[in-house]
Amino acid sequence: MRLRTTILVTFLFLFGACAGMAQKGGARPHSPCRHWKAWQDVQPGMAATLHVTATCKFPTAGYSVELVPVAAAKPGSTAYILKRVVHKPEGMAAQVLSEVPVNYEVETQSEYKEVNIKPDRIRVAVKQVH
Repeated sequence: MRLRTTILVTFLFLFGACAGMAQKGGARPHSPCRHWKAWQDVQPGMAATLHVTATCKFPTAGYSVELVPVAAAKPGSTAYILKRVVHKPEGMAAQVLSEVPVNYEVETQSEYKEVNIKPDRIRVAVKQVH
C-alpha cells in the first residue's frame, strides 16, 4: 500500500512538473477577446473608413483594451495589422466578470480584405460596405 502511494505521488509530481514546463515553453495565454468584426465603408466621394470591434472579458473591473496599428501597410497589401494592448486596473478592483468593448476606426487609402490582430494571431475578414 505504501509503495502504491509513493508511486502515485511521484507520478503526480512529475506530471505537474511536465505540464508546467509545457506552459512556459511557448504556450500563449488564452485571449480574453471574442466576437471580432471588421468592415470598411467605401462609399463613393468619401474617404474609406476601416472599423474593427470586439468584446473582451476580464476577471475584474477596471481593464481597458486598445488596438494599435503595428506598422504602415505595405503597398498592395490587403491585410491591416493591429496589436491588442490590454491595460490592467490600477489599485483595487471589484471582483466581477467585466465585458469591455473594443472599437477601432481609421480612415484608409486602400481597401482591405483582412485585419490581423496580434499577439492573438486572429484574422478577421473585412466586409465592404458601399
